[in-house]
Amino acid sequence: MNSFVPSPGFDARRFKGTTLILPSVSIGNVPQLTTDLLLSTLKLDRVGCIEDENVVPVLGPADRPHSESTSATASGTGAGTGVVPGGLLSLAVEVFQSKDGKWTLIQQRSPTVSHRSHHYADNLVRFIQDSEFDQVVLLASADGARRIDIQLRSGNPVRYIPSPQLPGTVLETLRGLGLEELENIPATDREVERARELHVQLADQVQEIQLDEPSTTLSTTTSTQKTLEKVPRIPNGGFARRLHSLCQESGIAILTVVAFAMEGDNAPDAIFLANVLNAILRVHSPTEQQVRDGEGEWKVPKSWDSLYGNSHHQDMYQ
Repeated sequence: MNSFVPSPGFDARRFKGTTLILPSVSIGNVPQLTTDLLLSTLKLDRVGCIEDENVVPVLGPADRPHSESTSATASGTGAGTGVVPGGLLSLAVEVFQSKDGKWTLIQQRSPTVSHRSHHYADNLVRFIQDSEFDQVVLLASADGARRIDIQLRSGNPVRYIPSPQLPGTVLETLRGLGLEELENIPATDREVERARELHVQLADQVQEIQLDEPSTTLSTTTSTQKTLEKVPRIPNGGFARRLHSLCQESGIAILTVVAFAMEGDNAPDAIFLANVLNAILRVHSPTEQQVRDGEGEWKVPKSWDSLYGNSHHQDMYQ
């Protein structure tokens, strides 16, 4: 079970009525990179973290916009420490909120424990319900090699999955942008076999714990599978399909935005997904003055300098 730990002075009741944006750890880490851009550009306040036993714990220096890193080093503040002024650290799952209280973001910086992502998704749904968010926007990426013919012919690599609870204005915006709903992608033989094995394992495990209610256990397992089948498959999309389906079944307004991607340099994919998200929600609307000052574009965080390691020394090619 996860636990939201608020920062000093933050009241969790401020989540109510805001829009939650969060990533699903997916192929190419595109959703997390997109969330990086949002955090770096919008300068959101960190309001807490989520402790969950199903996520690999991690600790490191807090990220910040590249421009702030340069100015801090030049002035000697934090120079050589790799940490922003004040000594902030990054944790596995952090929660941020805009100063106007309109947007709430979750950033996940480490993967879930093997075979435990479904438990993490279940816990997130409870957190979403308790927080009473107005709507949820889930970012995910899908394996570009698994695209079907109609997706290959399409010029747009982004798809979306709506829930019946989404406001009509959001659906109108999606259609106005020319975006299409995610088509159903057939499962591979390996995925079918793996799903069958997990179904049997889960039923056996729960029956060992609840020997007096085996029928209830089996019906619950079957119900979960039927819930998943209502949402299109997202190859290598992490827990996105499960989280979307659980939110939808719980009456939560959720929109999942999916970008097809391949492993490699996914920074351009993240920028493209950020642009699509901004076209849908208008999370970043710079003023004319900000545009003149060069603050109208997405700000790349300092951590992106280390995404793919150091560049090769040119002498090795001579």
